[in-house]
Amino acid sequence: MSTPAASARDCPVCGAHARKPRPEYSQAHWKIVECAQCGMVYLENPPAQETLMAEHAWEGSKVNERARRRDGRALYYFFSDGLKKIRGYLQRLRRLPKEIRYIVDHTPGPNVLDVGCGNGTTLSGLPAGYVPWGIEPSPGMCARANATFAARGGACIHDVAVSGFARIAAERKFDFVVMRSFLEHDSEAMATLKAARAALAENGGVLIKVPNLACWNSRLRKTGWPGMRYPDHVNYFTPESLAQMLTNAGYRRIYMPLHWRLPTSDNLWAIAFR
Repeated sequence: MSTPAASARDCPVCGAHARKPRPEYSQAHWKIVECAQCGMVYLENPPAQETLMAEHAWEGSKVNERARRRDGRALYYFFSDGLKKIRGYLQRLRRLPKEIRYIVDHTPGPNVLDVGCGNGTTLSGLPAGYVPWGIEPSPGMCARANATFAARGGACIHDVAVSGFARIAAERKFDFVVMRSFLEHDSEAMATLKAARAALAENGGVLIKVPNLACWNSRLRKTGWPGMRYPDHVNYFTPESLAQMLTNAGYRRIYMPLHWRLPTSDNLWAIAFR
């Protein structure tokens, strides 16, 4: 069982130490707080990053959290699962999945890097001509992604984000970096965004998807909201705090249209260019 950090974590966006508790989102000894300076909401006392990787591998913790939230809520999830099946069916009618459409529409070139790429499933859907690359901390998933990417001229390396960028970008620059369901896990999110920016080609950009704390579902369900995962979600973004973190990390142009950040959606999307 992992234990909280011994010292309080400062704000991941602005670095301020002053904070106020958000008990409606906290659980047991995991303390969710809000920065008194910029309003960012985050886990004050996450385990060390290496502990998160070892004890809370993301592919496993998702299953555990799903079981926890479903306990005693059979009727709610009966309708929720039905709606997800309908959305999945409608998405399959489209020519390309949402993530791939965003990449194709916005990347200035063929080299696309997925941070926390898992098995490589997302980038395996890229059309011909694109070269997929990846960074993945799970060794088994990394090996499967690497086999997929190597067949198309790319590769996946086994590492965490910041050191992974230093390795994989040593000999090349990337046209697009994808961080889908990643930054909420990263206790070094600011360093990761800066490393991503340094790895980008001149006109390159990053595509980000994170849970949307500003959504109505979060405000209604509190600790039962699907975006609350203890302790492997350490950052809880709103459109404003995500935009501020990207600005602080040095990105010059942020694209976040209204339909990417609706309060009716559990997730929000953004693209930021170098």
